[in-house]
Amino acid sequence: MHLRRNLAFGLVLVAAIAIGLGALARSDGQPAATQPTATIAPQARQILDQVRDAYASLKTLGVSGTVDGRFDIDGVHSANNGQFTGLYSSTGLFRSEMKDASSTTQPTGDLLLGNTGEKIYLFLPQRNRYQIFDAPKGKVDLAALGDDIADLLRNQDLSLALALAGDAAGELSQSASSILRVDDVKIDGQPFPAIMLVCPRYDMTLVVDPQTHLLRRAVADLAKNARLQGAQNVKVALLTMEYVNTPAAGADAGRFAWSVPPGAQPLASDSSGSTLEGKPALSFSLTGLDGKVVSAQSLKGSVYVMDFWATWCGPCVASLPHLDAIYKDFKPQGVKFFAVNVAEDKDPVQKFVNDTKLSIPVLLDSDGKVTDAYDTAGGIPFTVVVGKDGTVLKAGFIGGDEDQIRPIIQSALKK
Repeated sequence: MHLRRNLAFGLVLVAAIAIGLGALARSDGQPAATQPTATIAPQARQILDQVRDAYASLKTLGVSGTVDGRFDIDGVHSANNGQFTGLYSSTGLFRSEMKDASSTTQPTGDLLLGNTGEKIYLFLPQRNRYQIFDAPKGKVDLAALGDDIADLLRNQDLSLALALAGDAAGELSQSASSILRVDDVKIDGQPFPAIMLVCPRYDMTLVVDPQTHLLRRAVADLAKNARLQGAQNVKVALLTMEYVNTPAAGADAGRFAWSVPPGAQPLASDSSGSTLEGKPALSFSLTGLDGKVVSAQSLKGSVYVMDFWATWCGPCVASLPHLDAIYKDFKPQGVKFFAVNVAEDKDPVQKFVNDTKLSIPVLLDSDGKVTDAYDTAGGIPFTVVVGKDGTVLKAGFIGGDEDQIRPIIQSALKK
């Protein structure tokens, strides 16, 4: 299984889904050998043990909830929200669905992930794209799913992931350097015990239901990583996830069934974009925010860069300032840059450009067809660099990675 992972404010965004909010990776981007060993306060240990025992005793679990993101970083404001549902059986069957509620046009963050008992599947409804694998033999737990799928499930529904983990306490501890007991949190006037996971790139407060000892709320403070990424003024960088858990939920095998929908196309098996590299750039014609039409034909003889993005996509927003800096440096040498917006209305895109003072010309891929043609892996930000002869030199999830993009452009200019 291979799904390309991208870092956004310290959280992993898998294929730019999970409504563009990012996700809680177990490794924080570190190799397994360097994972921190958590120092756990005694009172926090007591809560972790209760959580471990509660999840381990479950035969079935139904989960529903909401996720809300609020960001105010270097003057850029963004908000995202979504809803999720999940179902778990101790046999290892599961079904997890996320719906993006923040988009008023096309909710491109919707995602369905599950295990039918025979197949593990990932489905993006708005793009009608899927990826499917043989399920591991024997009982399926979180470790058996492989890092990419397991990370995606953690990102989309942490409570469901804890049920699959086998050892919920170990699952929560593995990315933390320390775990603290913090003040109870009041919900509907009632006190709920809480602990804080202190991680190298973010802090997360977990609020636990005192009756069931299952997860009730998770709040991730991403300010730490935003600063590590170079942000100067971080006022708000919070993700809040609310959970409603239903132990002993009805979970007959039929509720986990899934088949490929009519007309759905497979995601690329390798989302690096390598299938495009070395081939002629695809034909396109798009209208910019300025009303001018830009086509692949009109760019012949020029080195050009296209970055596919959306205002709801956290990694996209994080990478655009870096791309803007590259654009300004190479513009005098004739290099063309385009920020290709994916399936959003013109007005919010124009407002975003005005608010952020983005210099890169923006093209509108209103129906998403150009994005689908280029980005067969189904994720953004997706960046394409094309040489003077029209050959794709680089295509992949490189966002604003200046160390990758600058040398490619410099080499292309010499040809």
